[in-house]
Amino acid sequence: MDLNVKHDGAVETVAAPTRFVAPELRRKGWWRSIVGCGASSFVTTTDGITALKGHQVWEDGKLRADYEDDCEDSLAREARVYALLGPHPHVLRCFGLEDVHPEGKGVHALRIEFAPGGDVRGFIRGSGAVPPLSCRLRLARDVTEAVAYIHRCGVRHCDLTCRNLFLCGDISDPRAWCIKLGDFGGAVVESDIQNGEYLNYIYEEQAYELPLRGRGDYASRPPRKRELFALGSALFELVAWCKPYEGLKEDEIEAKYADEQFPALDKGDVTAVAPIVRDCWAEQYDNAGDIVKALDGLLAAQLNDNWKRVKLDKHDSFVKKRGRSA
Repeated sequence: MDLNVKHDGAVETVAAPTRFVAPELRRKGWWRSIVGCGASSFVTTTDGITALKGHQVWEDGKLRADYEDDCEDSLAREARVYALLGPHPHVLRCFGLEDVHPEGKGVHALRIEFAPGGDVRGFIRGSGAVPPLSCRLRLARDVTEAVAYIHRCGVRHCDLTCRNLFLCGDISDPRAWCIKLGDFGGAVVESDIQNGEYLNYIYEEQAYELPLRGRGDYASRPPRKRELFALGSALFELVAWCKPYEGLKEDEIEAKYADEQFPALDKGDVTAVAPIVRDCWAEQYDNAGDIVKALDGLLAAQLNDNWKRVKLDKHDSFVKKRGRSA
């Protein structure tokens, strides 16, 4: 994706970084704090602990980068959602809005927890080795628990995708990884809908979008089913370690989904979560809590199988030693 951003008064086109810092930004000399870009905001960090999300980047008292359109309304809405959610181990922590303009002219950025691994999709595409299945299943549970939590709080994310899941922990050690849900700029607070104050018009990316299935229009799809369908696609991407239908164009994916043709679940590691993903896509779940329970059962079964395998290996080793000493 290319972005038109202002730099020292001139509008320049740069490639948006999907993870860490794009080389195009480095060469222009104003990249120092920028670690990511979205459709309407930059993400910057100077301490590697927290990050600022906003439409302007100020460094050393100078405006280094600027989207042509501000995102003040979106940032205010996102800050409100984070405040409503409060702290949770699988939701990015938020520290509120800050005025980043050196003269205090009301240019805001949202200070959030910094995710050292960046967004999960960018990490998947940029990483070489695939982590162990046990790690990927644990990450799948992380995001499912996060979705269950925000739903209990009366919040719908509305753009659930691995672009909006963030990898935290010690990135050098997969055993220390955890996923946190973030980017609530398009989220909906259910009480607002009931009061008629705010309606959401954001639609998921195609591989995460619940098909019509005979419904009149996309707006008539059940909101909770939309989110759980998207969760199924996130689980697929995390366990398969690639996006559903990676490489296909959006309209091609839309046509396949309309014909109920979904990515194969009978090959590779994704078979481990096949029943859960299939039921998400088939709208069989009513809430994310049931998916957490299903994943817990799967993880417990895997742990039991691993323990049996260890015991069997020890037994075989013991038999071989006895055979050699006889």
